[in-house]
Amino acid sequence: MSYGLTYLNNDLLVRKAVSPQRETSDGNKDVLWGTLDGALVGEDWIQALVMDGRVFHAYFGNASSEATFDATWANTDPDLTMDIPAGTTVIPLRITVVCQEFGTDALAETMTLVSQTLGADSAPGAKVTPVNMRLRHTRRSNVEVRSAPTVTSGYTGTYFELWRTCNQLCGDMAAGESGPPNKFEWSIGIDGMAPLIEGDAQMSTWMTANAPKGFIQWVWAEIPTLPYA
Repeated sequence: MSYGLTYLNNDLLVRKAVSPQRETSDGNKDVLWGTLDGALVGEDWIQALVMDGRVFHAYFGNASSEATFDATWANTDPDLTMDIPAGTTVIPLRITVVCQEFGTDALAETMTLVSQTLGADSAPGAKVTPVNMRLRHTRRSNVEVRSAPTVTSGYTGTYFELWRTCNQLCGDMAAGESGPPNKFEWSIGIDGMAPLIEGDAQMSTWMTANAPKGFIQWVWAEIPTLPYA
């Protein structure tokens, strides 16, 4: 449905209804949506990206099948890695690491790296298929995600660590001990902002401790790379 806006300098048209005007194609003009008392309704921009089929999810380990993480850190051995092609920009929204098992007392550390260096290598690990968070949307992710890969180190050229956290002593609980933290999380809501990771680029997450097992979840948005001003 298309509306011609008359008296634009005097009024903004608001359609007062319990649901918005539904459209079947892009680019049509329409009135703003308001509640029955005329208050303007606006959608959170992340939820709007979900509605547009631009938010994806990937994981390492699910249900009762834990992922086995590395006991020692190596810059070519992340637990989950993403290669982003040219023309695509990734906006990280949430990174969650859950440890269900630790071995003996040791440092437990997790970090996520962003780098202009692509990570794909000769031993690329298991391919992970990203899932659209609008579950039946036909849009597919443009990135390649792999678990337990061997990659080209992203600690070269232009890079930064988006997130790092640790616990000084994590191990199996003995009688009388309090349990170590088993969930580590970064999100755009916690940080208040997120980078624009423009391809070619990689994003990689590590979890290291003594004999750690658990789960990693990523949620991110994908948009076309924007032109520079």
